[in-house]
Amino acid sequence: MALAATERIDPASPNLIDPSCARYCVIFVLGGPGAGKGTQCQMLSQEFRLQHLSVGDVLRAERDTPGSEYGELIAHNMQEGKIGPMEVTVKLLHNAMKDAMLRDSIEVFLIDGRLHALRTTEWNVRAVRRWNATNTKYVPGFPRKIDQLQLFEATVSRARLALFLDSSEATRHLRLLKRGQMGNRNDDTSAIINKRFDTFANTCMPVVSILASENRVQIVDADKDEAEVYLDVKEVLNVILGQHLRKR
Repeated sequence: MALAATERIDPASPNLIDPSCARYCVIFVLGGPGAGKGTQCQMLSQEFRLQHLSVGDVLRAERDTPGSEYGELIAHNMQEGKIGPMEVTVKLLHNAMKDAMLRDSIEVFLIDGRLHALRTTEWNVRAVRRWNATNTKYVPGFPRKIDQLQLFEATVSRARLALFLDSSEATRHLRLLKRGQMGNRNDDTSAIINKRFDTFANTCMPVVSILASENRVQIVDADKDEAEVYLDVKEVLNVILGQHLRKR
C-alpha cells in the first residue's frame, strides 16, 4: 500500500519529525552479520531519492566534529566496542534526518544498524588489536534491543517497515571469511564471526520478532547473489512506498 501524498515540510516547524506523521517513511534494514545490509542500502541510495543513514557513519561524523559535546564519549565507546547511550544515538539519528529533510526534502530514510566502528585511524588499529585479542567485543547495531526501538519510535518516528535480509549462517560465515581474507575487515575471523552471530541472535532477533508481531517485517531471501537480492528489495520497496520511492 502506497503512502498518501502530503504537503512539503515547513522548515520553520519546531517538530520536523512527528512520530504520528505518515509523510516520513523510516525503514530499518536488519539482518545478521554478512547478510548484505550495507551493500543493499548503498545500491538503493544510488538509484533512489532516499537517505541512507548508517549508525556507524552518524556516530563517526559526530566524533570528528570539532567541539562536539559527544565526541569524546563516542570515541571512548568505539574503542571499547560499545554503541554508547541510546539517547545519544537516537538524538544524532534524529538530527541527521532533520538535516536531510531541510537540505534535500528527503522523506524516505533507510536506517542500517552497521557500525563498522573500528577502522583506519591509529587509535582504531590499537582497538582492533585489543578486540581481536580478547575476542569479546562486538557492537551489534541499531536498533539492537527493544528499548532502543521504543525510544526511537516514541521520540523520532514510527518505522514503516523492517526489511529483514534473511540468510543462512553458513552463507554469511563464508561471506565474512572472504571479506576478512580480502583485508576489508579486521574483525572477520572465524571466532569473532561466531560470537557476532550469537550476539545477533540473542539481542537483535527479539526486535525483529516484535516488529513481525505488528506485521512490520518484510523478509527477503539474502542467500542469493547480491544483484538478485537487490531486485527483490526494490520490488518490496516499490510495493510499500509507491510514489515515495522516486528515482534520482
